[in-house]
Amino acid sequence: METVSIQTTQNVTIDYELAKASTRVGGYLIDLILYSVTWFFLGMLLGVIFYDFFDLSAQTIFGTFFFGFLAYYFLLETFNRGQTVGKRATGTRVIRLDGRDPTPADFMARSIFLLVDAVFSFGIPAVLLISSSKNKQRFGDMVGGTAVIVARPTQTFTLKEILSIRNRDDHEPEFPGVQKFTDADMMVVKQTLTRLRRYRNPGHKQACRQLSLKLVEQLELDPKAVPYGPEKFLERILLDYIVLTR
Repeated sequence: METVSIQTTQNVTIDYELAKASTRVGGYLIDLILYSVTWFFLGMLLGVIFYDFFDLSAQTIFGTFFFGFLAYYFLLETFNRGQTVGKRATGTRVIRLDGRDPTPADFMARSIFLLVDAVFSFGIPAVLLISSSKNKQRFGDMVGGTAVIVARPTQTFTLKEILSIRNRDDHEPEFPGVQKFTDADMMVVKQTLTRLRRYRNPGHKQACRQLSLKLVEQLELDPKAVPYGPEKFLERILLDYIVLTR
């Protein structure tokens, strides 16, 4: 499994699993087939209704097909959080490598370079680049500063792994407000702790401190009244969440 480390705007580093070339090809084919079928039947319908007004030259037919395909990719990725139908079906999503949300300009670059990466080249450049580049990027990803990750990770932290931090027997929850958080929030906490324990350097210690301060703020606690250091506090938050929500 190949991963990429993304530092969020909250200065928290999260590891994402990068989508494999085969998975991305599968998503692309689903999109291509779905779009082609829709384009064909919609074109037939409009052709029957507006027959006298349609230019049926080869240039017009192919032009509308390719322009529509780019628009399909651009609009779905822009308004569906980096996912087309094919990406949703294969469990992948587009993210920015700098941790910020992708912009319409990023999605536009990806869509335009799709012509070079896949449409006019039978996908050969895209497959070669995704298979060989550091972050599994095709040309469109490189221009847009994006990568495609696994939205449903095949290897992620399980409830058992979270519980392994320490035994929760007879644990009395100390911060009931943790019930407002989600499993995804707790995964961020778990990943932050894991990276800190794996790489005890100033950067990860700072990430742990900032995350703990953020949680203190969201729980509306008095920072001076919290009797734990950042690492211990995050561990307590995880245990409280498990006890109160499971």
